[in-house]
Amino acid sequence: MINAQEKPPLLNSPVKQRSAVPPAPEQTPPPRQVPPPVPGQIPPPPPFSGPVSQAILNNAKLAVNSAQKIKPYLTPGKIWIVRAPRGEVEVKGAILYDGAVVGVINFDPATGTELPKGYHSISFQTIVPMSNVKQLLTDIVKNLEILDGAEFREPESCWVIPVAYKGKIITEFKVYYDGVHIVPDYRAQQEMNAFGK
Repeated sequence: MINAQEKPPLLNSPVKQRSAVPPAPEQTPPPRQVPPPVPGQIPPPPPFSGPVSQAILNNAKLAVNSAQKIKPYLTPGKIWIVRAPRGEVEVKGAILYDGAVVGVINFDPATGTELPKGYHSISFQTIVPMSNVKQLLTDIVKNLEILDGAEFREPESCWVIPVAYKGKIITEFKVYYDGVHIVPDYRAQQEMNAFGK
């Protein structure tokens, strides 16, 4: 049985991108009031600022471990259809952790199969029944492989861990620079809330 104390916490506020030019001292806003942490949970560190330090770089393995620890708690979310800028159809499915979207999988609108990151199917209509996509999403979530490596994205102050299914990298999970807090996909959460079924 998994100990609830080992369950990585969600980062509870959107990660702000760092500005390349720090504000002048007189323009610095007052410190924001941070609510107290939930009892038993690790509070998030302050927002990242300044150059990447060796201490942050040492968090890569910790970030991978945090991403791997969430696997038993992942659930399939809703699926939805959106139009890309050129009018082509995109079919997406959400992966949820504690009710928040942490990953998105793209599906081929013609066949319903999962697509690797970076591949875009050009289709202007959805042919596959959404029930098939929903069933596949459930199967994918049960059989995800969270890979043993991380990329650091400085503008987002987070580690990015690739996630594979049947040998294809199909999504990624983000972990805050502290290596502990799981970063939700806020944009996908909005899309799912607006269009999800």
